Amino acid sequence: MKKLAKLLAMLLALSLVIGLAGSAGAEEIEIHYAFWHGALEEFYNQCKTEFEAAHPGVKIILEPTSWDEYWTKLEAAATGGSIADVFHMNGVNIKKYADGEVLMPLDELIAKSDVDLNNYPPAMNAMYNFRGVQYGIPMDYDTIGLWYNKALFDKAGVAYPTSEWTWDDLTAAAKAITGIEEGVYGIAANYEEQQGFYNTVYALGGYFVDDEKFGFNDENTRAGIQCWVDLMKMGVSPSEKSLEENPAYLQFMAGKLGMVFSGDWVVSEYVSPECSVSDVIDVAELPLMPNGKRASVIHGKANCISAQTKHPEEAYAWVAYLASAEANEKLGPMGVTIPSFLKYSDLFFTAYPQYNMSIYSKAAAEYSYVYPSALNPEWSTFMWEELIKAFNLDISVDEACSNIMARLGQ
Repeated sequence: MKKLAKLLAMLLALSLVIGLAGSAGAEEIEIHYAFWHGALEEFYNQCKTEFEAAHPGVKIILEPTSWDEYWTKLEAAATGGSIADVFHMNGVNIKKYADGEVLMPLDELIAKSDVDLNNYPPAMNAMYNFRGVQYGIPMDYDTIGLWYNKALFDKAGVAYPTSEWTWDDLTAAAKAITGIEEGVYGIAANYEEQQGFYNTVYALGGYFVDDEKFGFNDENTRAGIQCWVDLMKMGVSPSEKSLEENPAYLQFMAGKLGMVFSGDWVVSEYVSPECSVSDVIDVAELPLMPNGKRASVIHGKANCISAQTKHPEEAYAWVAYLASAEANEKLGPMGVTIPSFLKYSDLFFTAYPQYNMSIYSKAAAEYSYVYPSALNPEWSTFMWEELIKAFNLDISVDEACSNIMARLGQ
């Protein structure tokens, strides 16, 4: 009996050990984080290490995907019920995923946390707010500036752009610089959305889409597009075909353009060995339009949480950490992207002290406009197919805009 009792005791003890081990294993929560490949992977690995140290029992599973495959995989995962707990979102797709109830509303979680949306650009918050509900917390942003070649300005005897510069000043400079050297043009005026006519349309009071109503019949929208086509007609820009074959930033890097609208992300190209003009270029604010206003279209990614997640509190903790001062202070000096936390935005610019990069954060804080998006996935395709004809000088801007509205059924 004693031997049997001893054996039973041993079995009981063993079962308790196995049970405790099983419980300990079950307590570890995995939060899957889907994002597109890029220069931020080092940052995510650092954040994962620090977050896990501060949150015992929570493991972050990083799931990088190439940009070309990201949205296809995300849609398939959302449809199949296997979507990651937390994932990247952009302004183009936010309405689609929010309307499809793929995303978890964050308002209550934000209210109970230390996250303060006032720390981020208002337009970025608005981008990830759908029908009055916040679905994402901004992680980074990009705005637009006017890059210029000082050597070409000097040769043309034109003063450099300033914050008081107007569209008329830009036009005059483009005329003066064009032809000053063989193959040199004043500006790139081809079809460009965020790095082109989006900015002038908003500055003039036009719009693209508002509650699924499209603005291509608005005279201010048409004027904001027309000013670029006018530059093309003047001959102060390479042709649309030329800029499709050899993008504007490359022609600028080769010293063939006096000016170009560029997002902050292009600076990594402008400091590269492939750029022959790195030491004679700089960036200024976008010019004021005839109404005295300027606009810079803002875009950037946010982190969203799946409505299907089984661990909303832990998933939100990860999102909140990525939005924190601690994480943004780490992200800024990497020089990869501008942190959305405005207090730390300028840290990005320390990587490029030779340029006037602070204009990008000024644009975000003072005159940024939300990157346009719509539930109708065809609108941007129609816009491209019709407006490209206007930029090729085959049809008028008015005709192109009317065609867009007709194809949209409005």
